Amino acid sequence: MRKTTQKRNSRRQAGPGRPRSVAADNAILRAALDVFVERGLDGAGIEQVAKRAGVARTTVYRRWDSKESLIAEAIAQGRGGADETVLRNPISPHGRVTEVVNVLAKMVSSAEYRRIVARLIGSIPDCPQLMAAYWHAYLAPRRRVEANALERARAEGLLREDADAELLLDVIGGSVMYRLLIHPGDSSEKDIRSYLRRIMRQLGLENAKVLAGESSERGSN
Repeated sequence: MRKTTQKRNSRRQAGPGRPRSVAADNAILRAALDVFVERGLDGAGIEQVAKRAGVARTTVYRRWDSKESLIAEAIAQGRGGADETVLRNPISPHGRVTEVVNVLAKMVSSAEYRRIVARLIGSIPDCPQLMAAYWHAYLAPRRRVEANALERARAEGLLREDADAELLLDVIGGSVMYRLLIHPGDSSEKDIRSYLRRIMRQLGLENAKVLAGESSERGSN
């Protein structure tokens, strides 16, 4: 196991005297995401990605040890980490929840995000390695940040004492995926924001009226 990890680390490092090019990294990741969204996993080979990025195939192979690890990182970069940043900020509990709702609504309501998620989920039956790579390298660490935020919310009295942080994350994530990919209704930023607020209220967060935006809506009338 250690040899495998060392091999992967060595593939992601530049050789002596050859510093990594951030521009090349970004170009490859952007190309990988674009090709994956357009053609799916089967059509997102290293050759196609290299051609789209304008680099040699060896440039890609020196950085990533597999197509799955490349696309997993491309998805993570495309998704961004604005919600993580908010969760780490030392703002008031209610302000933090509101900011997270706003950031998530903006992110998941984008057409590109829906296409990425659809491609990722659609790849699971034929290539579970992609989801495994994405989960272990990116989703699991992100969930730890989110779970810690929920634990803080519980300590601050915003959640029930017996609330299960991991289960709550499943409920939130599963609800959002259902809304985006299955439910035929509106998936605009405004709709998703309202939907997330309703979820948070159902989770038992205090000051539900404030969280649900009822105060601001009443004030605007």
